[in-house]
Amino acid sequence: MANTGIIFEETAEVVEQLKFEAGQFVTIVKAEKSSQTAKPGQFAFVECGGNTLLRRPLSYLRSSKEKGTIEFMYKTVGPGLEALSQIKPGDEIKVMGPIGNGFIYPSSKKSVILIGGGVGIPPVLFMGEELKKANHDIGLVAFFGSEVPFPFQTCKSSLAMPGVNDSIDTTIDDMEKLGVSCRLSSQAGYDGCHLGFVTEPANNFIDTLSDSQKSETVIYACGPESMLEAVAQLAKEQQLDCMLSLEEHMACAIGGCAGCTVKVLEDDHEKMKRVCVDGPVFNAEQIYF
Repeated sequence: MANTGIIFEETAEVVEQLKFEAGQFVTIVKAEKSSQTAKPGQFAFVECGGNTLLRRPLSYLRSSKEKGTIEFMYKTVGPGLEALSQIKPGDEIKVMGPIGNGFIYPSSKKSVILIGGGVGIPPVLFMGEELKKANHDIGLVAFFGSEVPFPFQTCKSSLAMPGVNDSIDTTIDDMEKLGVSCRLSSQAGYDGCHLGFVTEPANNFIDTLSDSQKSETVIYACGPESMLEAVAQLAKEQQLDCMLSLEEHMACAIGGCAGCTVKVLEDDHEKMKRVCVDGPVFNAEQIYF
């Protein structure tokens, strides 16, 4: 079912532009309307500035009702995001959102595993922070992967991660402060990170869970298609519920152009669904890879 929430079109003032290695940026803008309703897994359709005509879909990294701000993380791939990276505090851009269905909060689950890769980290990081605000007792662990330096402050974790080698001890500072055990992966050989795919330490952790614990656990994931396919397979083999946030190119972001359709299984039939309004979050069992 397509999301029927209110989508706002507003002029947003740039508050801060943070630059990280490998052409990665975090842009913070004042968006009084969409900041009140944006949820993890949803996204905004963002005007990039410069001479670019088409907007870009960007997942929310954070949304603050108190400050009236929203945050996006992205990598400068293509002229649109390159133009967006050049805007400065005080500049104004058009932002349409929140769009999509977002992650469903796990009312029937006691534990959550977050898996994010590259520019797919923002929605699951956002989800982790919101879950901790809503329910301090929920079991929560996170696994993030990147082939370029992580655009977050990192530190050595003091929190245990069952099943994962003690030498894998680098985490994201924001997760550590929330009390969330998190481990990082990269094939680039970064200190304290797992040398390999993000699903490998996640699988090692899941192997430590009992069947009863697995039945009370759900995975939320976002990242490149190859990673999501591996996460879906992992969830299937480990018999875990799993929700995936898909990434697709979009021309309109409101369901009109059907340029972001994917094939899914629904009611035992193959159907084409629009990632923008029917997603971007789908049950992993629905997706054809």
